[in-house]
Amino acid sequence: MTQASHARWCILLLTCGGLFGQFYAYDNPSALNEQLREVMGVEEYQYYFNLTYSVYSFPNLILPLVMGVLMDWFGYRALVCALATCVVLGHALVSTGVSQASWPLVTAGRVLFGVGGESIQVAQCCLLLRWFKGKEVAFALGVNLSFARGGSVINDILSPWIASHYGAAAAFWFGTLLCLGSCVSNIMSVVLDLIHGEAIGLPEAPTNAESGLLGALSLRKQFWYLCGLCVFLYSAILPFNNIASAFFVETAFADLPLLEAQQRAGNVMSILFLAAALGTPVFGLIIDTVGMRSHCLVACSAVLTVTYLGMASAPPAFSMFCLGMVFMVFAGALWPAIALVVAEKQLGTAYGVATAAQNGGLAFTPMVVGYLQTTAAPGDFSQILALFTLCGVLGGCFAVLIWHTNQETNGVLDLPSDQAAEVAALMLADEDEAAAMLGVGKIKKDVAAYL
Repeated sequence: MTQASHARWCILLLTCGGLFGQFYAYDNPSALNEQLREVMGVEEYQYYFNLTYSVYSFPNLILPLVMGVLMDWFGYRALVCALATCVVLGHALVSTGVSQASWPLVTAGRVLFGVGGESIQVAQCCLLLRWFKGKEVAFALGVNLSFARGGSVINDILSPWIASHYGAAAAFWFGTLLCLGSCVSNIMSVVLDLIHGEAIGLPEAPTNAESGLLGALSLRKQFWYLCGLCVFLYSAILPFNNIASAFFVETAFADLPLLEAQQRAGNVMSILFLAAALGTPVFGLIIDTVGMRSHCLVACSAVLTVTYLGMASAPPAFSMFCLGMVFMVFAGALWPAIALVVAEKQLGTAYGVATAAQNGGLAFTPMVVGYLQTTAAPGDFSQILALFTLCGVLGGCFAVLIWHTNQETNGVLDLPSDQAAEVAALMLADEDEAAAMLGVGKIKKDVAAYL
């Protein structure tokens, strides 16, 4: 194994560890909902509990964009270290708040945790693209996401056990310990990146002195279509997962005793992220080998829409498996596709914009779902399912636009990763070379219009 190959796999492993603790800690409140209620008291508990997620999401409407611009200006290494530190300090403050039964400390900690939590993923994307672009980029991002979602799955299992034996505060402090380990892993990843990158002469990711909010508006139209699809598909999956327990308990498992219904609902819910965690790396390898990203995105939207149309009557496990497959394929195809439609010097800004847009949907959709829940009769989720079906349809519109624009540019999104990266780079500079590589006489449309 060459030095470059050894280094990039070590960096991938370290970035996986860098997200594991963060994803574990993010859903500590959800996994410890009832235990937290006992510690913090029941007065206005639901308000403050939901606030722990709102204060995480709302700042991230802007922060990933700002961090993306800062990355374009100053690089990602210092930001990875700073953001990883914010994650540790934020969750330590949350754990202190739980220990002292203080909602203000918990809320403040979640704000600080959110400052680092989303933006560090933007920084990690830039780091991984430096080492894997044009090679196994979809596989690398898939493995990264798989380990991260593994943290979510283990949190659901381990945190309640810790709380039942040692108390809720101990479960939160264990999350802080994992965040500390992830911080060390993140710092080691950028140190290796610096040392081995210089040793093998790997080019630094270029910076863009003109990046900024106005620079984001210059991103190409296909990128904005990908952002639109990102908003609607994430808004259809993650907010549903937040209410999935109540949905299944009040519908499919309504005839069972409450404790058994809750247990079965929890088991079914785990299928979504378990399928994504196990399948994403494999699907990433397939995407790297065969391409077909635009077709996969169209298929995701179609399957998502059909799943919600039939969810009221379909077996719960089948519905969650379908959502897991959609989540797996979508994440494996979308994030690598962004690197193929955006100039390398604007990658930080592009991933920041996409993450901010995603958080916009994740902040707004739960509020709409909450309103629909309060106006509907108990056990009536028809309006909520209609909302998620609409998200699937609107996502499908963006997916078709992505597919159509991709056809106009000779299908760069549907090429294997090694060819796609070369063609995308050539399209920025020389139309004839890109056309020759694609094996056609000419690009169907003016490449300048696409760029």
